[in-house]
Amino acid sequence: MPTLPAPQAQAADAAGPERPACTYTTAHQLARLVRQHYDAELGAIGLRATQYRLLVEILAHGPVRPCDLAERMSLSPSTLTRNLKPLIAAGWVDLGPGLDGRTRSVCITAAGRGKCAEGRPRWSLAQAKVHRLIGSRQVGALHALVGQCLTSMSAAAE
Repeated sequence: MPTLPAPQAQAADAAGPERPACTYTTAHQLARLVRQHYDAELGAIGLRATQYRLLVEILAHGPVRPCDLAERMSLSPSTLTRNLKPLIAAGWVDLGPGLDGRTRSVCITAAGRGKCAEGRPRWSLAQAKVHRLIGSRQVGALHALVGQCLTSMSAAAE
């Protein structure tokens, strides 16, 4: 009686010849794995990495118009709005009137400053773990490569 190929082999046969790696998938997988390490550390204080990054950006550049904050962080306005809602609800960020009455302004609260301070050592721990897992030489190479890619792709988008 003939043996049947394993399910993985059947799937590979159905897919045809081996395909080159998909850049989107590869970049997304790395970003997801890195984010998991930061989320695990920051989760201990009730934050996700995206929320901590947003708090730090508002602390550094606030008060700031939401449109300027979204641009600075390379976020769409709707993504920024969605990410601000839990920070506002927690009392870490205020969204108030802007300078001219027609715009809005995002600023960090005293509680938000405290949350940033609480998150700083957690962020550093996550960063150290990721660097240890990847390797310091590889981290430097990764940063250089990503920087070059961002420059090339940004120039092409203009």
